[in-house]
Amino acid sequence: MVRQPPSSPLLAVLLEQYEHDGIQTCAADGICSSSCPVGIDTGTLIKELRRRERTPREEAAGLRLAQRYEAVERVARGGLRAGHLAASVLGQRAVAEIPAAVRRRVSTDLVPTWPASMPPAAPGRLPDTSRDGTAAVYLPACINRIFGNPGALASHPTLPEALVAVSARGGLPLWIPGDAAGHCCATPWSSKGYARGQAYMARRTAAALWRWSDGGALPVMIDASSCAHGLHTDVAGSLEGEARERFEQIEILDSIAWVHDRLLPRLEIGARAARVAVHPTCSAGHLGLTGRLVAIAERLAEEVTVPVSTTCCGMAGDRGMLHPELPASALRDVDRELGGRHFDACVSSNRTCEIGLEQETGRPYASFVLLLEELTRR
Repeated sequence: MVRQPPSSPLLAVLLEQYEHDGIQTCAADGICSSSCPVGIDTGTLIKELRRRERTPREEAAGLRLAQRYEAVERVARGGLRAGHLAASVLGQRAVAEIPAAVRRRVSTDLVPTWPASMPPAAPGRLPDTSRDGTAAVYLPACINRIFGNPGALASHPTLPEALVAVSARGGLPLWIPGDAAGHCCATPWSSKGYARGQAYMARRTAAALWRWSDGGALPVMIDASSCAHGLHTDVAGSLEGEARERFEQIEILDSIAWVHDRLLPRLEIGARAARVAVHPTCSAGHLGLTGRLVAIAERLAEEVTVPVSTTCCGMAGDRGMLHPELPASALRDVDRELGGRHFDACVSSNRTCEIGLEQETGRPYASFVLLLEELTRR
């Protein structure tokens, strides 16, 4: 592309192909840096290329979404309810064809598909908790405020309900702020190249975390590994001066670290599951938590399977819904490796990753916390 003159027909073709093959179908999760001998993160490059593609009008739209994110969450839950209601009347195949038709007319990079594994909406109300005597602030990730449990599992307890319940059992009660809705790790904006939306959400969430944690006196726990990683990267990287100094004083914990390091030693586990499959996410790897996730699973099950073909699941938030060929390719060997074996549970630590895993393997992947709550229930 560099060698072509601006008017080159070949350059136009290459740019068109690279838009799909390089920019739109990159997960941008940076997991490639863990395999690169010199740690090159091409995901960062792709995010910058996406940012350069954004027009002022698109940036303004991204900012408006960030400013109205609580309403966006409500609309997303409403869309899920409407979609599942339509599927119950018209059938899954008919409902899936509606976004497919829109994608053909609008853009496959803007309109998501409706996969068969699309979960129902999460409840619009988070569990009631108390600030008094709390051990940590609990910010349920927006993906867990929007998406409920897999359809094949019971709708309750939801992940926030299970995490609140099991933490209370361990004597470490959690507090969910009443204004948690509308706050986010800013990753949806950074991964898509919306700089203004990312900056706004980072400042908003950082200020809320400082307020909720009483100036860093309480740790903050979040229940999705990609969101915990996003707080450490996309939020922290967008702050400057006093805001950055304050943010660095807040202890931010992923649910894996919360359970493994603080909660699990306080819990009594009853009869263990026979066999559990585990999918460590890219973000868990970035955070150095893969080993701890497997260790938790080993406390909960007699046999734990982590497919040797496990890499990035290809979902990258909603990227796998925009381009279903990504999880289909990324998980093809995982599906074959699990084969016809029975598992009592299939667990991970990120809701959108679990949706992709269910879509490609046919198994209802869910947070490891749901299994932990079940096995410690008295």
